[in-house]
Amino acid sequence: MNRRFALIARIRPGPVAAAAFAGAAATVLLMADPLVAQSAPRDLTIVAPAAPGGGWDQTARVMQQVLRATGLAKSVQVVNAAGAAGTIGLARFVNSDAGNANALLVTGLVMVSGIATNASPVTLADVTPIARLSGEYEVIVVPASSPYQTLSELVSAFRENPRSVSWGGGSAGGTDEVLVRLIADAIGTPRDGVNYIAYSGGGQALAAVLGAHVTAGVSGLGEFGSQIEAGELRALGISAPKRLEASAIPTLVEQGIDVTLLNWRGVVAPPGISRAERRELEELITTMAGSAEWQDAVERNGWTDITLAGEAFDRFIDEETRRVAPLVVASGGGGPVDGFGLFVLGGLALFGLTVGVGRLRERGASVASRGPPANLRALVTIAVALVLEVALIRLAGFVIAAAVLFVLVAHAFGSRRLVRDALVGAALSALIFLLFSRVLGVVLPPGPFG
Repeated sequence: MNRRFALIARIRPGPVAAAAFAGAAATVLLMADPLVAQSAPRDLTIVAPAAPGGGWDQTARVMQQVLRATGLAKSVQVVNAAGAAGTIGLARFVNSDAGNANALLVTGLVMVSGIATNASPVTLADVTPIARLSGEYEVIVVPASSPYQTLSELVSAFRENPRSVSWGGGSAGGTDEVLVRLIADAIGTPRDGVNYIAYSGGGQALAAVLGAHVTAGVSGLGEFGSQIEAGELRALGISAPKRLEASAIPTLVEQGIDVTLLNWRGVVAPPGISRAERRELEELITTMAGSAEWQDAVERNGWTDITLAGEAFDRFIDEETRRVAPLVVASGGGGPVDGFGLFVLGGLALFGLTVGVGRLRERGASVASRGPPANLRALVTIAVALVLEVALIRLAGFVIAAAVLFVLVAHAFGSRRLVRDALVGAALSALIFLLFSRVLGVVLPPGPFG
């Protein structure tokens, strides 16, 4: 910096001009370094909240390649955090990366439904939306041997006898099931009449449709594209607002069903970043989305370019949440959280049983002499406790439900220290809740502690 001012000092114009020139030059020089620092390529981490090979992982890795190739980022690391429709990765991202303006999380419609299905305490309201990037429309297919030649024929059968039509697709609460339930709403079919069969992977769903084990299949166009071209599957409709240029599949809308759905994907930043940092990330991602490298990748993967950034993306997420959440909650799907919660609560019950058995042994013959009646009372109490736990876990949350279960199981086997059991049960439940939700990122129903 001293050399810069020395060069300025050698110029000898008039006093006023010299002062003005020196002031302007100094201002430019002092501002130059920060500007260069802001525009310099950064080191980024992109979290794909799914296992390698899935749609979110594919999006993250294409972003990694394009950001490197265009020089928009110096280095890009992709980290996978799979589980519970992306809500495990979301929870870890919010808790671990708060305030980090060099971290991004891939999100999408599946996460919106997963948050509702799993009653996740962490939602997209806890992150900083950056941009929607790409999407894929859903297609409805039937086997080539199916008697249904048109979507109208399939929907008529669905309307007349909903349970007679089985729909095969991806995981419960995902985009495929959402589309079926939107169709049911559009034609006036009760949601509880939908016969949706969920498969863990696209390969299983495809095999089920090809083998005519389900009436119709629902998935992204890319999933069924090869079989449609080969004539093994017949495409009846696509969830796009208008026909795609590269496809002759008629839309649901043009066939009288006012439903459109896009399995969109985008990126969000952690909470706690500044407005300036958010604007920089928005500019970075929109610049990437406008590059030739990204457009080539979109076409190569059969995606649709739907870039949307800023407040418009905020509003889009809110609208998707209001539309999708009631559908998947109504489906009754509890997802892996319920099963996992019951597993943990079952562990607490076993602990209570152990304590109870120990007390029975201490009481010796006086307790044993009571025989079957005492055992019957214990079993009835445990049964009531388990039923009460199922009723409480959603309403009151994991901690309260687990504590109540612990107290009742301990009581069933002879404990009469209610206050002590309640305190021990609450402490154990709280520790388990904190361990899994804060450390492992496993979503448990929070109740009033959310």
